[in-house]
Amino acid sequence: MGAAELLNLAGRAISVVLPMVIVFGTIGYFTWRKVKRRSAAIKRHRDAGTIGPARLFSGQDLPLHYDAIARIGTAGPAPSTLNEQTLRASLGVKLFVTGLTFAIGLYLFRPDIAPEGFHKAIEELPVPASYISAVVLFFAINGIVYIFGFEARYGRDALIVTRMMVSRREYLWRNLDWIGDDGAYEFVLRFEPGGKAKVLKHCVGIGEFKEFAMDQIRRNRSDRA
Repeated sequence: MGAAELLNLAGRAISVVLPMVIVFGTIGYFTWRKVKRRSAAIKRHRDAGTIGPARLFSGQDLPLHYDAIARIGTAGPAPSTLNEQTLRASLGVKLFVTGLTFAIGLYLFRPDIAPEGFHKAIEELPVPASYISAVVLFFAINGIVYIFGFEARYGRDALIVTRMMVSRREYLWRNLDWIGDDGAYEFVLRFEPGGKAKVLKHCVGIGEFKEFAMDQIRRNRSDRA
Protein backbone atom coordinates (compact mmCIF):
# COMPACT_ATOMS: atom_id res chain seq x y z
CA MET A 1 0.00 0.00 0.00
CA GLY A 2 1.47 3.31 -1.11
CA ALA A 3 1.75 6.54 0.85
CA ALA A 4 -1.14 8.12 -1.05
CA GLU A 5 -3.41 5.20 -0.22
CA LEU A 6 -2.37 5.33 3.44
CA LEU A 7 -3.13 9.06 3.57
CA ASN A 8 -6.48 8.46 1.90
CA LEU A 9 -7.32 5.69 4.39
CA ALA A 10 -6.27 7.88 7.33
CA GLY A 11 -8.39 10.72 6.00
CA ARG A 12 -11.43 8.46 5.78
CA ALA A 13 -10.84 7.15 9.30
CA ILE A 14 -10.55 10.68 10.67
CA SER A 15 -13.70 11.76 8.84
CA VAL A 16 -15.59 8.92 10.59
CA VAL A 17 -13.97 9.03 14.03
CA LEU A 18 -13.68 12.80 14.53
CA PRO A 19 -17.44 13.54 14.43
CA MET A 20 -18.00 10.67 16.89
CA VAL A 21 -15.33 12.05 19.22
CA ILE A 22 -16.90 15.51 19.05
CA VAL A 23 -20.43 14.23 19.69
CA PHE A 24 -19.62 11.77 22.48
CA GLY A 25 -17.02 14.10 23.96
CA THR A 26 -19.60 16.89 24.17
CA ILE A 27 -22.19 14.57 25.72
CA GLY A 28 -19.59 13.25 28.16
CA TYR A 29 -18.50 16.77 29.15
CA PHE A 30 -22.01 18.00 29.90
CA THR A 31 -22.82 14.74 31.73
CA TRP A 32 -19.68 15.19 33.85
CA ARG A 33 -20.66 18.79 34.63
CA LYS A 34 -24.17 17.72 35.63
CA VAL A 35 -22.85 14.94 37.87
CA LYS A 36 -20.33 17.31 39.44
CA ARG A 37 -23.02 19.92 40.19
CA ARG A 38 -25.38 17.27 41.57
CA SER A 39 -22.59 15.83 43.75
CA ALA A 40 -21.81 19.30 45.11
CA ALA A 41 -25.52 19.92 45.82
CA ILE A 42 -25.84 16.62 47.68
CA LYS A 43 -22.77 17.40 49.80
CA ARG A 44 -24.02 20.92 50.51
CA HIS A 45 -27.44 19.76 51.65
CA ARG A 46 -26.01 16.86 53.62
CA ASP A 47 -23.53 19.10 55.45
CA ALA A 48 -26.30 21.61 56.23
CA GLY A 49 -28.78 18.91 57.23
CA THR A 50 -31.35 20.13 54.70
CA ILE A 51 -33.37 18.13 52.15
CA GLY A 52 -31.63 17.81 48.77
CA PRO A 53 -31.22 15.35 45.89
CA ALA A 54 -31.05 11.78 47.19
CA ARG A 55 -28.50 10.54 44.65
CA LEU A 56 -26.56 11.52 41.57
CA PHE A 57 -29.22 10.31 39.15
CA SER A 58 -32.46 10.93 41.03
CA GLY A 59 -35.74 10.68 39.17
CA GLN A 60 -37.59 13.69 37.83
CA ASP A 61 -40.34 15.43 39.78
CA LEU A 62 -43.91 14.87 38.64
CA PRO A 63 -45.19 17.46 36.17
CA LEU A 64 -46.98 20.25 38.03
CA HIS A 65 -50.51 19.26 36.98
CA TYR A 66 -49.97 15.63 38.04
CA ASP A 67 -48.24 16.70 41.26
CA ALA A 68 -51.22 18.93 42.08
CA ILE A 69 -53.49 15.87 41.83
CA ALA A 70 -51.14 13.69 43.89
CA ARG A 71 -51.04 16.30 46.67
CA ILE A 72 -54.79 16.20 47.22
CA GLY A 73 -55.34 15.06 50.80
CA THR A 74 -51.75 15.52 52.02
CA ALA A 75 -52.55 18.53 54.20
CA GLY A 76 -53.39 18.17 57.85
CA PRO A 77 -52.16 15.73 60.48
CA ALA A 78 -51.59 12.02 59.97
CA PRO A 79 -53.90 9.56 61.73
CA SER A 80 -52.48 9.01 65.20
CA THR A 81 -52.74 6.95 68.34
CA LEU A 82 -51.41 7.78 71.79
CA ASN A 83 -47.81 6.94 70.88
CA GLU A 84 -47.44 7.13 67.10
CA GLN A 85 -48.55 8.62 63.80
CA THR A 86 -49.30 6.63 60.65
CA LEU A 87 -48.48 7.78 57.12
CA ARG A 88 -50.48 6.33 54.24
CA ALA A 89 -50.88 7.37 50.61
CA SER A 90 -53.10 10.39 50.06
CA LEU A 91 -56.37 10.23 48.15
CA GLY A 92 -54.78 12.25 45.34
CA VAL A 93 -51.88 9.90 44.65
CA LYS A 94 -54.23 6.89 44.83
CA LEU A 95 -56.48 8.50 42.23
CA PHE A 96 -53.49 9.43 40.06
CA VAL A 97 -51.93 5.95 40.05
CA THR A 98 -55.29 4.20 39.63
CA GLY A 99 -56.19 6.44 36.70
CA LEU A 100 -52.78 5.93 35.11
CA THR A 101 -53.05 2.14 35.43
CA PHE A 102 -56.58 2.19 33.98
CA ALA A 103 -55.41 4.30 31.02
CA ILE A 104 -52.48 1.97 30.33
CA GLY A 105 -54.82 -1.03 30.41
CA LEU A 106 -57.18 0.63 27.95
CA TYR A 107 -54.33 1.53 25.60
CA LEU A 108 -53.03 -2.05 25.67
CA PHE A 109 -56.36 -3.79 25.04
CA ARG A 110 -58.22 -1.17 23.02
CA PRO A 111 -55.96 -0.18 20.11
CA ASP A 112 -58.76 1.95 18.65
CA ILE A 113 -58.50 4.49 21.51
CA ALA A 114 -54.74 4.32 22.11
CA PRO A 115 -52.58 7.33 21.10
CA GLU A 116 -51.37 7.27 17.53
CA GLY A 117 -48.22 5.18 17.17
CA PHE A 118 -48.59 3.47 20.59
CA HIS A 119 -49.15 -0.07 19.30
CA LYS A 120 -46.90 0.44 16.29
CA ALA A 121 -44.00 1.27 18.62
CA ILE A 122 -44.67 -1.90 20.65
CA GLU A 123 -44.85 -4.06 17.53
CA GLU A 124 -41.49 -2.74 16.29
CA LEU A 125 -39.68 -4.02 19.38
CA PRO A 126 -37.67 -7.26 18.90
CA VAL A 127 -39.95 -9.31 21.21
CA PRO A 128 -43.59 -10.37 20.86
CA ALA A 129 -46.06 -7.57 21.55
CA SER A 130 -47.92 -9.77 24.06
CA TYR A 131 -44.76 -9.97 26.21
CA ILE A 132 -44.35 -6.20 26.16
CA SER A 133 -47.99 -5.69 27.10
CA ALA A 134 -47.66 -8.18 29.98
CA VAL A 135 -44.53 -6.45 31.33
CA VAL A 136 -46.08 -2.98 31.09
CA LEU A 137 -49.25 -4.17 32.82
CA PHE A 138 -47.19 -5.91 35.52
CA PHE A 139 -45.33 -2.71 36.41
CA ALA A 140 -48.56 -0.69 36.36
CA ILE A 141 -50.22 -3.11 38.81
CA ASN A 142 -47.02 -3.17 40.87
CA GLY A 143 -47.38 0.61 41.26
CA ILE A 144 -50.96 0.16 42.50
CA VAL A 145 -49.88 -2.41 45.08
CA TYR A 146 -47.01 -0.19 46.25
CA ILE A 147 -49.14 2.95 46.67
CA PHE A 148 -52.08 1.24 48.36
CA GLY A 149 -49.85 -1.00 50.50
CA PHE A 150 -47.44 1.67 51.75
CA GLU A 151 -47.45 2.51 55.45
CA ALA A 152 -44.99 4.28 57.74
CA ARG A 153 -45.53 4.45 61.49
CA TYR A 154 -43.41 6.71 63.62
CA GLY A 155 -43.18 7.64 67.25
CA ARG A 156 -40.65 9.08 69.63
CA ASP A 157 -37.96 6.43 69.12
CA ALA A 158 -38.44 4.69 65.78
CA LEU A 159 -39.79 4.67 62.23
CA ILE A 160 -41.40 1.48 60.92
CA VAL A 161 -41.87 1.28 57.13
CA THR A 162 -44.08 -1.31 55.40
CA ARG A 163 -43.77 -1.60 51.61
CA MET A 164 -45.72 -3.79 49.19
CA MET A 165 -47.78 -4.95 52.23
CA VAL A 166 -45.13 -7.55 53.18
CA SER A 167 -41.72 -5.85 53.53
CA ARG A 168 -41.36 -4.28 57.00
CA ARG A 169 -38.30 -2.59 58.56
CA GLU A 170 -37.69 -0.59 61.70
CA TYR A 171 -35.26 2.36 61.95
CA LEU A 172 -34.12 4.17 65.10
CA TRP A 173 -34.43 7.96 65.02
CA ARG A 174 -31.18 8.38 66.94
CA ASN A 175 -29.37 7.02 63.85
CA LEU A 176 -30.98 9.39 61.31
CA ASP A 177 -28.32 11.41 59.48
CA TRP A 178 -29.96 13.01 56.44
CA ILE A 179 -33.05 13.17 54.19
CA GLY A 180 -32.88 13.15 50.39
CA ASP A 181 -35.55 13.81 47.77
CA ASP A 182 -35.65 11.05 45.15
CA GLY A 183 -37.84 12.85 42.64
CA ALA A 184 -41.46 12.09 41.92
CA TYR A 185 -42.51 9.78 44.70
CA GLU A 186 -40.20 9.29 47.69
CA PHE A 187 -38.09 10.82 50.41
CA VAL A 188 -35.00 8.78 51.27
CA LEU A 189 -34.03 8.83 54.95
CA ARG A 190 -30.45 7.75 55.59
CA PHE A 191 -29.74 6.06 58.90
CA GLU A 192 -26.17 5.38 60.03
CA PRO A 193 -26.24 2.57 61.00
CA GLY A 194 -29.51 1.26 59.65
CA GLY A 195 -29.46 1.93 55.91
CA LYS A 196 -32.09 3.77 53.86
CA ALA A 197 -35.81 4.15 54.50
CA LYS A 198 -38.00 5.28 51.60
CA VAL A 199 -41.13 7.20 52.56
CA LEU A 200 -43.83 8.11 50.05
CA LYS A 201 -43.93 11.90 49.50
CA HIS A 202 -47.67 12.12 48.94
CA CYS A 203 -48.98 10.97 52.30
CA VAL A 204 -51.54 12.42 54.68
CA GLY A 205 -49.51 14.37 57.25
CA ILE A 206 -46.23 14.38 55.28
CA GLY A 207 -45.50 18.01 56.22
CA GLU A 208 -45.60 17.24 59.94
CA PHE A 209 -43.46 14.16 59.36
CA LYS A 210 -40.78 16.18 57.56
CA GLU A 211 -40.63 18.69 60.40
CA PHE A 212 -40.35 15.87 62.94
CA ALA A 213 -37.56 14.18 60.98
CA MET A 214 -35.62 17.42 60.44
CA ASP A 215 -35.84 18.18 64.18
CA GLN A 216 -34.46 14.73 64.85
CA ILE A 217 -31.51 15.33 62.48
CA ARG A 218 -30.69 18.59 64.27
CA ARG A 219 -30.93 16.85 67.65
CA ASN A 220 -28.69 13.98 66.53
CA ARG A 221 -26.04 16.33 65.13
CA SER A 222 -26.12 18.40 68.30
CA ASP A 223 -25.63 15.27 70.41
CA ARG A 224 -22.67 14.19 68.28
CA ALA A 225 -20.98 17.61 68.31
